[in-house]
Amino acid sequence: MVRISDLSPNWEALAFDLYQENEEKETVNVDDVTSDSETDSTEEIDAHALITTLYSDQRKTKSEEGKGTKNKQDYALLVNDLEKDFVKKKMKNYEKAITVEAKHKRQTQQEMNELQRDMKYQVQEEKADTESKIAMKKDAIQSSDASIQLYKDEQKGLQEKLRKLNEKQQDLAMK
Repeated sequence: MVRISDLSPNWEALAFDLYQENEEKETVNVDDVTSDSETDSTEEIDAHALITTLYSDQRKTKSEEGKGTKNKQDYALLVNDLEKDFVKKKMKNYEKAITVEAKHKRQTQQEMNELQRDMKYQVQEEKADTESKIAMKKDAIQSSDASIQLYKDEQKGLQEKLRKLNEKQQDLAMK
């Protein structure tokens, strides 16, 4: 509960920022799925993430005590809903990252297959160069597999977090 005292009777507007304090910064590397570029974009969540800003002005504020105010349970439910939205957004980001990484893996696999087919018609010096390129493609495929697995593991953790938030919401609603 927030109480504001000694407010001038001539006040015009009031804003209240609600922040969530994260224990540490999190970064999620996600390829830019909105374009065909090969660059990475990094979404960084600040250690003090802004959840919402509540605004009020004299037109919306009534002086009647207790009318229209939310109790602690209502705010807890609001914060819980905001946390759920945040988790769902992160899950979508991981889903996009998995899609992009899988596409990159398929493309690399096709390039590797083309190199292997071309080796049939190459002389020995060309084959050595092509084998080196094939080895790099295999490494890139393994890296994609590792990234996809990491994203899937993160998604599982987020699904568990969402399940816990749903349980919390049910418990708060019963109070």
